[in-house]
Amino acid sequence: MFQGWLKIEHICPSCGLDYDFAAPDDGPAFFALCFVAFPLLFLVVGFEVMLRPPWWIHLLVSLPLMTLPCLLALRPIKGWLVASQYVNRAQEAGTEASWAELNARVRSGRPDQR
Repeated sequence: MFQGWLKIEHICPSCGLDYDFAAPDDGPAFFALCFVAFPLLFLVVGFEVMLRPPWWIHLLVSLPLMTLPCLLALRPIKGWLVASQYVNRAQEAGTEASWAELNARVRSGRPDQR
């Protein structure tokens, strides 16, 4: 599904699925912040309140504690969003006619004439 860390393949190498429908946009970052960073924020605040460490300790402890889990969660969340778009045949509201026209042009082999 992925070409690199977060870049989606154009076509699935094992089944041939065309990933043109996939547009998770900012969804993975939003969900990573909501599901991962927000709960970890309570740990960082608790660390500050209980121990009152100097600022450089926060750089060594809190910054990696907040950054690494968010980065690690991006790829599975993006995969989940792409799979959800495929299963639910998600499209941007009001674009059904445009998608049908585009797919008809691509299938017939005519180039885009916009």
